[in-house]
Amino acid sequence: MKKLVLVALIGSLLVPVSAQAAETKFVGGPLTNLESQGATINIMLSNVPAKGGLYIQQCVEAPAGSRPAVCNKAVELWISDARGASFLPTDTIKFKPTGGFVSGSTTVDCTVAKCGIFMRFDHTVASDLTEDQFIPLTFKAATAGATTLPVDEITATINGIPVSTKAPITLSYRQFATVSATSKAGATLSYSSLAPACALTGTEITPLTGVGECAIAVTSAGNATASTITAILPIRLIQGTQTFGDFTMPKSIKAGSKIELPILSNFGEKITYKTAGTCSVALARATVKKGKCTITATAPAKSDSYKALNKKYSITGK
Repeated sequence: MKKLVLVALIGSLLVPVSAQAAETKFVGGPLTNLESQGATINIMLSNVPAKGGLYIQQCVEAPAGSRPAVCNKAVELWISDARGASFLPTDTIKFKPTGGFVSGSTTVDCTVAKCGIFMRFDHTVASDLTEDQFIPLTFKAATAGATTLPVDEITATINGIPVSTKAPITLSYRQFATVSATSKAGATLSYSSLAPACALTGTEITPLTGVGECAIAVTSAGNATASTITAILPIRLIQGTQTFGDFTMPKSIKAGSKIELPILSNFGEKITYKTAGTCSVALARATVKKGKCTITATAPAKSDSYKALNKKYSITGK
């Protein structure tokens, strides 16, 4: 009986008081007297809401009523069922905070500042604050003479648009996209795709589906002035738009002329044509007589890749 009481007491100590307002239940440890370097906190989550994933961050506690803003980007984790996430919500999560870090121009010493684990909804429900919870951590004093390099900072864009775990980008099926990134420390960067839904060749991204999510990882190798970091760039995927490709339908044409129409859409679907007015289509060839003509082009959708084509064109035969 005493053992059961002791286990229950230990379990209760590992559940932060601030977590009681959130739906997600946090159990993990150790949370106190952590090593400044090499510490690992094993975390188990339960009752994670289905409406979105979570970020687990190391931050300095913020004043009441506001979210932490000074955080250690190098150790941030993304908890989600989505491809590219750091851990699934059902995994045993390994979180590795450090006793000191650099956030922007701020150097943080967690033996002095009140640091802790900050858990919140991810970018998919960024404005929802209901899962915000702060779990205090304490660290041992750093070993005398030990130095900790500041973490490198990565700034990344896709097609010129800034992207981060808090600001994902939306790309459509087969949309051409290029990732570009810079290291504040001037370190060498490497790129990889974290999910098969997006192919990566060099810095060129090709979405291979029109649903779900993928992510690109940009890793700084670090150097003599900064330590390594990996930035995860989430991408939301949507259906592509079918078109005639490079073909442009004329708005007017000499009466009696013929127009060779595309047989396939830009995604390889067979195009069907219907006409109204002073024109006709046979074997993807339109014949336009004098007057007003309407040509309607349709092609079927592929639900996980692209939308249906349904486009009307008006042509005047002169």
